[in-house]
Amino acid sequence: MEKLVLIDGNSLLNRAFYATPVFTTQNGTPTNAIFGFIKLLLKIIEDNNPEYLIVAFDTKAPTFRHKMYDKYKATRKGMPEELAVQLQPLKNLLSAMKVATYWQEGIEADDIIGTLSRKFNNVHNYIYTGDQDSYQLVNKNTDVYFTKRGVSDLIKLNEKNFIEIVGITPEQIIDYKALRGDNSDNIPGVLGIGEKTAKSLIQEYGNLEEVYKHIEEYKPGVRQKLTVSSDLAFLSKKLATINCDCDININLNDCTVNKKYSLEVKKIFAELEFKTLLNLKIFLDDEIKENQIKYPEKIYLQSYEQATQIFSNNKCFYIDLLEDSAQIYTDNNIYCLEAKGDLLQGITFDAYLQLLKEIYENANNTVVMFDCKSAMHKLGRYDVTFKCKFEDVSVIKYLINANNEEFKSICEIKLYDLNYSSYCLKLLFNEYYDKLVQENVLQLYTNIERPLIAVLYNMERVGVKVSEEELNILSNKYYSEINKLTQQIYTLCGMQFNLNSPAQLGDVLFNKLGLKSGKKNKNGKYSTNAEILESLAGEHEVVRLILKYRQYGKLYSTYLEGFKPLINKKNGRVHTTYNQTITTTGRLSSANPNMQNIPVREDEGREIRKMFIPSENNVFIDADYSQIELRLLAHYSGCRALIKAYNEGLDVHSVTASQFFGVDLKDVTPKMRREAKAVNFGIIYGISEFGLAKNINVPIATAKEYIEKYFIQYDEVKNYMDANVKFAKENGYVCTLTGRKRIINELKSSNYMIRQFGERAAMNMPLQGTSADIIKIAMVNVEKRLKNEGLSAKLIIQVHDELVLDCPKEEVALASKILKEEMEGAVKLNVPLTVEVNVGENWYEAK
Repeated sequence: MEKLVLIDGNSLLNRAFYATPVFTTQNGTPTNAIFGFIKLLLKIIEDNNPEYLIVAFDTKAPTFRHKMYDKYKATRKGMPEELAVQLQPLKNLLSAMKVATYWQEGIEADDIIGTLSRKFNNVHNYIYTGDQDSYQLVNKNTDVYFTKRGVSDLIKLNEKNFIEIVGITPEQIIDYKALRGDNSDNIPGVLGIGEKTAKSLIQEYGNLEEVYKHIEEYKPGVRQKLTVSSDLAFLSKKLATINCDCDININLNDCTVNKKYSLEVKKIFAELEFKTLLNLKIFLDDEIKENQIKYPEKIYLQSYEQATQIFSNNKCFYIDLLEDSAQIYTDNNIYCLEAKGDLLQGITFDAYLQLLKEIYENANNTVVMFDCKSAMHKLGRYDVTFKCKFEDVSVIKYLINANNEEFKSICEIKLYDLNYSSYCLKLLFNEYYDKLVQENVLQLYTNIERPLIAVLYNMERVGVKVSEEELNILSNKYYSEINKLTQQIYTLCGMQFNLNSPAQLGDVLFNKLGLKSGKKNKNGKYSTNAEILESLAGEHEVVRLILKYRQYGKLYSTYLEGFKPLINKKNGRVHTTYNQTITTTGRLSSANPNMQNIPVREDEGREIRKMFIPSENNVFIDADYSQIELRLLAHYSGCRALIKAYNEGLDVHSVTASQFFGVDLKDVTPKMRREAKAVNFGIIYGISEFGLAKNINVPIATAKEYIEKYFIQYDEVKNYMDANVKFAKENGYVCTLTGRKRIINELKSSNYMIRQFGERAAMNMPLQGTSADIIKIAMVNVEKRLKNEGLSAKLIIQVHDELVLDCPKEEVALASKILKEEMEGAVKLNVPLTVEVNVGENWYEAK
């Protein structure tokens, strides 16, 4: 018998939305529900191999049920905006896939499915839905696959297993709902009759009519409920009954399943950025080949002389570089350059390197690549340096949408053929460069981000020297402290257990010691995360020791033992990788090792900086911006009080405290200043009353009062932040001083917490992003000035608002002057940028 699959479109789209993590395309369009729906659709086709399939949708128009009962579905919430915007794109995609769809005003999807399940002979129906109403449709020719959780956890119901699983027959579902009601559709049922009673009545008497015929046999309470709600019960039965006789004009042949899809479908998948679906073997290859981009011919170069003749006549090269081969687009052709390593087989490896040298070291050439910094490292190993002009497609793309993606991934989305990678680079460069101009961020690229690439390369190449002696001293010290804390914890708990097991720790703390329990996780185990333990720190000494144990454990495993394998055995240095295209704010990040996360607040963590030392006969010069984001807040907001304080060299935290507590500046206590400082910095990040109260250990009411006082005292700051949020809501983004944009799609979310995050991002990004831009400007200018003045000092570390030079002792005075001048002069604001400069024999001393 042939198979017909009937899909409840709205129901499964809704399930897919909540089952699939929310994600969007680069332009902010939500697509998670469509992705989940299409994955299920393809799985249904693969698993069932049906001959026919149709997706039914609801419409907004009222149905006969609304006319019968005006409260029908009245309590149902509307679709979240992130889901609603995915409905029409899904229908468009299904149309392109030639998947039959049907909707009709005045008829619900349930009724369409019910009618179609009874309409055609000689087919077996498979209904996919998240709505239990369809249970009543099960019969010898119709199975229901109910999405129990998400879209993949299915309850498969058929005529044989239905009573065993559900407890009543398919025909009795409407009688059960007549008694029980249905909250999702606001079908009232009998008031006070629950699931258990409704099911037992139907099991005993068969249907609603028989239940009422035997009403005198029930207990008084049940009898009264049935009597009072008799009209509602029979109304509910009508509302719950699916109409299987709707006037639907559809031919079964119109529902034929296609298992291969056109180029149009692949393009839609690409636009929706469904990367995993693009690689499936579900497309019409012949059609795609016929319609693909017309790529230039690939020419395989056979000799050094042939390559030299071609390359010497060109000045612009698009290069995809591998270890011993390169694909180069120039002069409207794609040239494949491969090092054979054998004079008899073509170009030797030495000749290959010489050809690259002639391209990259010619100042008149322009080279376009994806991730130039990686190429600098690759070529640098063979003494090939970048003296040419260069363009980096990865950085350009990042400035357009701040999404970090691999070249291969982008080409897949664009449906480019990576066999022609150098030409793909040209296509991407042309597209993205035009957008740089359109988005007014060309200057940000040419003046800051592009020159920064070489600066970061030099920092990574030089690296930072690590004192293995100091590392071992600290490692032994911390290991000893961990063991000491472990024994103290065991003594206080009266037993030994695995301190690193949350389950065992939770059992000891909350069951054995009887501490006030916190949350349990989804497995029913007690949570022992940092937030829970910090809230209990005042309850028992063992909690404080556990927090300390965790602190030392992280320092030991991450920053001491974790650093050992990262130290280059030849030079004793770590060579971190600075990531230029990852963060949404423009800040740099680093990895292997992560220099950005080395602790600085606690004494124990700060001590780790002792193991970073300068080169022989050198010292470290450390320069750190003072309160750069607060100074930017003063500049952006035009707050007169903050601008006055900074221009007069006053301590801003003390000024804020004096206003808060109504005392003279000279009478501000350390505690007052500390609380004012927490408010000053908290405001930048849109801190809540709860967050501030937790940070400074005051009641929430007090924290609320502090925030209110702050905005009264600095009302321009409140106006500025409100204006940021308003601008972001109207335009979808906010900007830094240099024009860097951050798209804030979170402001469109129907989820309150996500919208709140979006508002905080809108308030903070211009400050955090501008501070990132400023230190990048300083890095470019410092490196240029050191080189121009013939100094040997090298920039080797960037962490947040801090730069570190590895400097010969005889250059300290001039290098310190350069560092301070270039950092303080990076931009011109309404308030001074001030930099604290220190010198030391290691990073700890210099900081």
